[in-house]
Amino acid sequence: MSSRAPCRPAPRTPRVSAGGAHRPWIAGLLALVALLPGAAARSAPPLPSTPMTPTTPAVRSIVRLHETHAHRIHVETTVEHVDGETLDVSMPVWTPGSYLVREYARHVLDLAARDADGAPLPVTKLDKNTWRVTTRGSATVTVSYALHANERSVRTNHADADHAFLSPAGVFMRVSDRPDAPHRITVEAPDEWEVFTSLPRDGQAFVAADFDVLVDSPLEVGPHEVLAFEHDGVPHRIVLAGDNELDRDVLLTDVTAIVAEVASVFGHMPFEDYTFILAFVDSGGGGLEHLASSVCMIDRWAVTSSADKYRNVLSLIAHEYFHAWNVKRFRPEALGPFDYDREVYTRDLWVAEGVTSYYDDLCTLRAGYYPDAKKYLEERANAFRKEAERPASQRMSMAQSSHDAWIKLYRPDENSANSTISYYSKGALVAMMLDLRILRLTAGRAGLRDVLRLGWETYTTQGIGFPEGAFQQLASEVAGEDLASFFDAYVRGTDPLAPDDDLRWVGLRLTVKPKAPGDRRLEEDADGFPLEPRLGLDTSGANGLCKIDAVLEGGPAWSAGLNPDDLLLAIDGMRVSPGDLRDRLDRAGGGGPVEVTFFRGQSLRRVLVEPELRRLEDWSLEPLDEVTDEQAAAYEAWLGSKHPSRS
Repeated sequence: MSSRAPCRPAPRTPRVSAGGAHRPWIAGLLALVALLPGAAARSAPPLPSTPMTPTTPAVRSIVRLHETHAHRIHVETTVEHVDGETLDVSMPVWTPGSYLVREYARHVLDLAARDADGAPLPVTKLDKNTWRVTTRGSATVTVSYALHANERSVRTNHADADHAFLSPAGVFMRVSDRPDAPHRITVEAPDEWEVFTSLPRDGQAFVAADFDVLVDSPLEVGPHEVLAFEHDGVPHRIVLAGDNELDRDVLLTDVTAIVAEVASVFGHMPFEDYTFILAFVDSGGGGLEHLASSVCMIDRWAVTSSADKYRNVLSLIAHEYFHAWNVKRFRPEALGPFDYDREVYTRDLWVAEGVTSYYDDLCTLRAGYYPDAKKYLEERANAFRKEAERPASQRMSMAQSSHDAWIKLYRPDENSANSTISYYSKGALVAMMLDLRILRLTAGRAGLRDVLRLGWETYTTQGIGFPEGAFQQLASEVAGEDLASFFDAYVRGTDPLAPDDDLRWVGLRLTVKPKAPGDRRLEEDADGFPLEPRLGLDTSGANGLCKIDAVLEGGPAWSAGLNPDDLLLAIDGMRVSPGDLRDRLDRAGGGGPVEVTFFRGQSLRRVLVEPELRRLEDWSLEPLDEVTDEQAAAYEAWLGSKHPSRS
C-alpha cells in the first residue's frame, strides 16, 4: 500500500490556476454542449468557422484562496452591460441532489458592491438570501464577499491549509436578470495547488453554459494526486483529495470495472469526460452526483481494514456514477430547471434514488466485488426484514416519502423510525421487485434497464423531465401489462413487500426461519422460534450510561411511557450498562413486568414495563426446492453467477 505524504503549504502569493482541465478552447466548447441536460451521448453541433459568441454577456467570478487556513474564501463577481437602476443577486438556499434547505447565505461575510471605477455602490438586503445593488447608472457592477467555509460534507464548502472544496450553490451568486447567462470562473490558488472540476477550460477561466451547469460542477482545489483511464473512448479521472492508504493500481482497476458495468445499463455515454472527486476524511461519508462529476466522501483509513467497507466504497462510487444518467439527465420534471430559492417537490425521488440504490450494489456484484452472490442475497434479505420491522412502513408510502424529503428524510429525529421510511432502502427493494416482475412478464426479454432506456428516448432526448405517473406508464409499456396494482401497493401504498411471486422467476423465495440464539437461554414457541424479550427501543452509550435513542411505536417501552434521552440505570434492581441490556432482559425472562429505573433529566424514576416476546428470525433468499433450467438461466442473467442449485 502506498500513501501520499501530507502537503500543507503555507499561504503564498496567489497565482491564477486552471489546472485539472487540459483541453483546447474549441474542445472545451464541445464539452460544454455535452454537459447540457438532455444532450445526446458524445454529440455536438458542427464546428463553427468562428468562435461562438453568447447573446448574453458572461458573468465573471474570481475565487481567491489566500485565507484557506482560516476557513475563508473570497469571491468577486462582475456583471457587465447592466441596464437598470438596480441589480439583484442571490445565494441558493439548497443544492440539487440534497433535498434540504441549507441556507448557504448564512456564511456570507462583508458583501459590498462597486462600479467600474471602483466607487462603492449602495447594497440593501431584501430577504435571507437576496441583495439589491443600486447601480447609479453604472453598466458594470462588481459584487464582492467572503465566505466562512468549515463544514466538511459533499454539499458544503470546506477550506483549510490542505485544500478547498467549493460547492457552487454555496459559493456563487445568481444574477436575477440573467439566469441563462454563461459564467466564467477564475480561481486564484496557492502555488502547487491545482483546480479539479468538470467544467471546460477557456484560457485562464473555467466556463459554465449557465447557472444550472455551474451549480452542478463542484471544484476541488489542492495538491492532489490524479488517476486516469478511459471507457468507451471517454476520459475519466479520479482525484484523490486527502491522505489515504489505498493501493492506487487496485483502485484504478476496480473503478474502471465499476464504470463499465454501470455504463452497460443505459448502453451509452452521456458526457465528454467525467471526474470522480474522492475526499478522504477522518470520519463521516456520503456522496453527491453532478452532471459530469461526483463527490464521494470516504473514511480515509477504514477502507483498508475491511473488505466489506471497501466494497461499500465501490458501491458508493457506482451509485453517484449511475446518477449521471438517472437524475442528472433522466429525471423527474421537477428537478430542473431549478428554483434555488425554495423547495421543489416530486413524488418520484424513489426513482431517482431507489432505482439507483438497487443498481449500485447489483453493478458492484456483477463487476465481481462481492465474495459471491450469496452475500448479496443475504443483504437483500436483511433489508426486507428491516422494512417489515419498521413501524413507519405501515404509515408512509414511497411517494409520500419522496414528497416529504425536505422535512422528513433529511431531518431525522428520535421519532423517525415511527414516522419515516427511506426511499433509498425501500426504493431499492421495490426496484428489485419491479425488475424481476418485468423479467417474469416478458420471459426474460426485458427488465428495469429497458424501462430506463425507454424513458431516456421518450424524455431525455427531448431535453425534458418525466411527469408524475410516467414511470408507471413506461414500466407497463415494457412489461406488456398494466402495472398499476404494483405501483398502488408498493409506491403509492404501504402494503408489506411480498417478493415471492417475482423471486420465483429466478428460482428463489424469501424464507423466515428460527435464528439460533447462541449461548442465550431463551424459550421457544410452538414453531421452534426462540423468543427474545424486548422493550421496543434503540439505545446507545452516553458517558457509560445506557441512553434511549428511539422508542418504537406500539412497543412495551412506548406503552409504559419511556422517552428518548431517558438514561436507563437498572432492570429489576440490577445495574444496566450500554452492553448488557439484552442480558438483563434475558435473565428476567418472560415472566411478567420488570422494574426499569432511569433518569429523566435530573429526576430519578421507576416504571413497570412488560417485555414483549418476539421471535428471533433468520430471513434469507433461498433456492426453491425444485429449480428448472429456465429459472437457473434467469438467475444467471440477473446476477451474473450460477444459481446456487447448480454450483
